[in-house]
Amino acid sequence: MSSIYSKNFKTLSGVTVVPSNYVWVQNKNNTFSIRPGVIVLGKVESAFSNFVLKANKPNKKTSYVEDVCALPQRTKNEIINHFFDKKGKRNKNTVAYLVRTDKAANQLALQNLAKSQKGKGVKP
Repeated sequence: MSSIYSKNFKTLSGVTVVPSNYVWVQNKNNTFSIRPGVIVLGKVESAFSNFVLKANKPNKKTSYVEDVCALPQRTKNEIINHFFDKKGKRNKNTVAYLVRTDKAANQLALQNLAKSQKGKGVKP
């Protein structure tokens, strides 16, 4: 088992679920990279919802990190709410990213996201 997701570590209590537009940013040459200041622990895809996979660049080979059972109940509920709407039907989200909630790092990333989407009509 992975030491990052072990139940003995308290880093799991600080994990939150975010969509892909929070994690990835498009560069000038139209390639995607992880947003600076965001600490991504893994991703959960709707096709493999019981596995936490490593968050690699798009179209790259992913690897197994941990089982979702090792996550706290709050994080599991956030994953369910990310993939399903209030009526219990699937929505268009296919990937949920697990991000550490370091206040300084994630506040900077949220500010950058708000600046990049200011004129697009999308709320962060």
